[in-house]
Amino acid sequence: MQDSTWDRTPLGLETASPCQPRAALAVERSGKDAGKARGFSGNNVHGNGVCGHGGSVNPGLRMLHREVVDEIGGKLFTRLETFGTSGEARWQARDIDHSGGLTRFRVFRDGRAWAGFETPLIGTFNVLNSLAVIVAADSWGIERAAITEALATFKSVSRRCEIRGEVKGITVIDDFAHHPTAVRETLSALRVKFHGRRLVAVFEPRSWSSRLAVFQDEYVSAFAPADYVIVAGVFDSETAVAKGRVLDTRSLIDSIASQNKPAFAISDVDATMQRLGAELRSGDVVAFMSNGGFGGIHEKLILALRSMA
Repeated sequence: MQDSTWDRTPLGLETASPCQPRAALAVERSGKDAGKARGFSGNNVHGNGVCGHGGSVNPGLRMLHREVVDEIGGKLFTRLETFGTSGEARWQARDIDHSGGLTRFRVFRDGRAWAGFETPLIGTFNVLNSLAVIVAADSWGIERAAITEALATFKSVSRRCEIRGEVKGITVIDDFAHHPTAVRETLSALRVKFHGRRLVAVFEPRSWSSRLAVFQDEYVSAFAPADYVIVAGVFDSETAVAKGRVLDTRSLIDSIASQNKPAFAISDVDATMQRLGAELRSGDVVAFMSNGGFGGIHEKLILALRSMA
């Protein structure tokens, strides 16, 4: 006997995804029962019916996405939707405008204009995350007006391009970015948001994927949007060695510096603080990126800047 839940052709969003809080707000604005939005269930993580298609991926990855869609599309007990900026996606984000205080974009479905949206979140990756929410919310029967309101009023979650403070004209940002794609997209978003200001990137290799050398080459290009780069020592490197070859921060810095960009490998928080204290000036934007506490460096810098004459 067929499970009646399949008749509703549910779409799922990963429970750990940054999309989920936005989807929850859309359900709340619609007045519907959040329990009926089955994408919030952990059981749907492996049956995710929303497939990112296109977007900010290289041609090789886009080809891989296409192959995955072709392979699994006819085998799912749910509806498969494709979304992104690619012309091949069913749901597309077009006319993306990052100017001003809000990000604006138009959504097209099957090549036809569907609705316009705006969000206070920055970056193309947040447009794609928002588009995933739009696709899922529409499948749950949520009206466009409720989706529009939810995206326009959503204030993000902590540690996603979070402004921790602004002192003496210096803006301090905290972000969870740790793998190369996240580092690149975060810095690209900040470059657009704070156009014309010097962008200082301070990165701590703390997650397992960042501590190991598997992304050694990818990190070189990931820091391209930054004007000035500091890479901290690998977190708990002795433990990381047991897992494989550790990220060579000196080599990484040399590669970044070869692109005529100031870049430094600094092992500890105090030394980093000294470097920043001597270097920062009004108008700078400092982006700290780590999936951990980074030794409380955000607050330490803010306090230090406030104490400066």
